[in-house]
Amino acid sequence: MNESGWGGKRSGAGRPKGTTKEVSNQRPQHQVRAFDDEWEIIKAFAALVKKDKEKAIDLMEMINK
Repeated sequence: MNESGWGGKRSGAGRPKGTTKEVSNQRPQHQVRAFDDEWEIIKAFAALVKKDKEKAIDLMEMINK
């Protein structure tokens, strides 16, 4: 703080040093442009991937044959 007590850094404010996480478990964000009807399909498939990844992989393999 400065002499008037207004502005500047406050003691004890902010995140304590050394409290960051080493590894993040958060999924990265991706952007996709889609029409509304396409988006419903994308959402359904994304839900399947999150719920049962192996089933989603099997489905993709079946589609790509």
